[in-house]
Amino acid sequence: MLTTVIAFIIFLGILIFVHELGHFLMARRMDIRVEEFALGFGPKLLSRKKGETRYSIRIIPLGGFCSMTGEMPVDKEDLDQEEREIYEEARENERCFFQKSPLKRLAVLVAGPLMNVALAILAFVLIFGIYGVPVEHAHDAVVGEMFPGEPAARSGIRGGDEILAIEGEEVSSWQEMTNMIRENPGEELNITLQRDEEIKEIQVTPELDEETGYGMIGVLPRVVRERVGPITAVHRGVAQTGQVVVLTVRGFIHIISQASTDELGGPVMIASIVGQAARTGPENVLNWLGIISINLAIINLIPFPALDGGRVIFVLAELISGKKIPQEKEGWVHMVGFVLLILLMIFIIYQDIITTFF
Repeated sequence: MLTTVIAFIIFLGILIFVHELGHFLMARRMDIRVEEFALGFGPKLLSRKKGETRYSIRIIPLGGFCSMTGEMPVDKEDLDQEEREIYEEARENERCFFQKSPLKRLAVLVAGPLMNVALAILAFVLIFGIYGVPVEHAHDAVVGEMFPGEPAARSGIRGGDEILAIEGEEVSSWQEMTNMIRENPGEELNITLQRDEEIKEIQVTPELDEETGYGMIGVLPRVVRERVGPITAVHRGVAQTGQVVVLTVRGFIHIISQASTDELGGPVMIASIVGQAARTGPENVLNWLGIISINLAIINLIPFPALDGGRVIFVLAELISGKKIPQEKEGWVHMVGFVLLILLMIFIIYQDIITTFF
């Protein structure tokens, strides 16, 4: 559990830092005043002001923000003397977010998701450059990866475990193992496995896959890799990123078309994934870093109020119509969207807990 918590905080911190760094660097490039660059929400744990920007780490590690002057409507009556002076100075020098051209604001908004895509490319390039490209699956009965929330993960099986026997019958290959699991949907199986130098007995009940009629526990075999040069690693890394983007977009379209949240995962599921990956090695951590970074990029580009994509819609509407939408009206829309997002997140976390632990 401690490994999972630490790995999750570091993992999520990297994703959020890279995303907000994209907004921050582009805002600075466009000469927009950045008031605060923060990781997390809630009360400050650490805080330091350098130049005109405050850098902080906050107590709830489930997000972050890059606060720009003039990003949201301001009632100057609610500002203290120092805040009012900062705002007036930024406005006088045309350094407020709302004073910039639509194209400059658009560049700031999409910079965060684009940085997440760049992080995914880097993660996949490192995998192919360090570990090689996959050429086939291993035939031994060693678990490579597991699907979060599936029977194997819930029972405590980990990546790297070697399956020795099922119901006392010796297993010598991946095919033998999967055949026995497929033939016993809904029946509890006693699995003997080796983890490092320790022999363990674990009970797993395969779930029925309605499409195939087979029992499934949610595991994948080890991948055999072949070393390649740096150019091939970069090419494969970019290609892998493209494939994951396409699959992720298709997944979101499926979820929206089905009007179902069953396939959505939140912080608890991510923590479970990261914890399992951390126990199986850097390769799996990098792989999931790339996958979840792409998910974060696409989620942020969904045209929903309060997300980057929702704000992009307002900028595009201004570009097309030539008329600027009043900042107060846009701010109200984003506030409502933010409340709805919080409610959705609470629901997803609840569903996460039920799916992962029950």
